[in-house]
Amino acid sequence: FPAESLFFSAQSPPATDTYGHLLKKYDNSRYLDRVVARQFAIGRYWEQKHRDSPHWPITPNIMDPERPLFDTLGYSLKAYESVRINDPTGPLADDSVMATANSYFVKGRYEDAAYYYDLLRKEYPKSEHQVQAHLLGLTSKEKMYQGPLYDGTPLEDAGEVADETLGQFSRELGDEHRTVVKTRSRIEDQKAQRDWAMGKFYERKKHYGAARYYYKLVIEDFPNTPHARAAQDRLEAIKDLPDKPPQHFKWLTDIYESSDQ
Repeated sequence: FPAESLFFSAQSPPATDTYGHLLKKYDNSRYLDRVVARQFAIGRYWEQKHRDSPHWPITPNIMDPERPLFDTLGYSLKAYESVRINDPTGPLADDSVMATANSYFVKGRYEDAAYYYDLLRKEYPKSEHQVQAHLLGLTSKEKMYQGPLYDGTPLEDAGEVADETLGQFSRELGDEHRTVVKTRSRIEDQKAQRDWAMGKFYERKKHYGAARYYYKLVIEDFPNTPHARAAQDRLEAIKDLPDKPPQHFKWLTDIYESSDQ
């Protein structure tokens, strides 16, 4: 078995290529368990190599025969992906997904990390990594959120993960329980801040009807946040103002409307 010989002689790059060729040629190989175990081990080894001595993906490796020529971390992730694709119900499938997610998380690539934490949460419900996938997935989604003027989807998703974490793993969380509760509260405050910011935006534009709409949302949906009290004050301040700003050039629009007719 040439691949095994390469593996045990610490020739990881040609070993993983040979394992890959074997799986392509014999997708139902009786050696599947052994092959994916070797691929996972190589992925782990390359990831550790990269952490100990990081290189840019385009920097060639000309000194270490145990590393790929380029992009050690990228090839590590490919090894993990091969494990999951070739043995999706095997004992290392969830480990490979978790390793991929963690690798992206450490690199600060939170969108990619969140994708793989979600994948593990949904596709491998019996995995031993479920609690950590929830906790780190929650952190990833919160870090993806860029503020009230940007897309609020990560914030909504983070709230759902927080609720799911508290609902399913309340006993398993231990000291992390308090952290998740605080995170959930912070998410609610950020959601309130989004609607508050929209209310202030429309108020500055003198679109008081739209401003009142968003201030009321803050009060109704987030009554226990500081923004709710502030929204109540703004509602009182603009209660008698018109829904829309006055049209100072109505005579001009009337001319165009009459010409169209």
